[in-house]
Amino acid sequence: MLELRNSMPIYEYECGSCGGVFEMILDIDGAPSECPACGGRQCKRLIGAPAIQIKGDPATPRIEKRVKDYLKDGKVSDAIRFADKAASMVKSDRVKRVADRLHERSGK
Repeated sequence: MLELRNSMPIYEYECGSCGGVFEMILDIDGAPSECPACGGRQCKRLIGAPAIQIKGDPATPRIEKRVKDYLKDGKVSDAIRFADKAASMVKSDRVKRVADRLHERSGK
């Protein structure tokens, strides 16, 4: 049986100024204040597939993947910022541990 849970979704946005695509954790009515790449304010939400998982918090694996992607790209400060924001919004010890480990390893 599939279990659907209410959690903070990760939305994907496209900047109208630079064309960059970025993800943010926001509540359903939230909107990004600006593009993280260029600071542009003309951002539109892209349509994506819903995340469905059988057990656990459905956002946790996606958050971990996004943090790993930031680290692979050498964007340590972006990974830390994203993990901190996720840990404050998602009720998962696993996400908090990821954020804590990033802080320990980076010394920030």
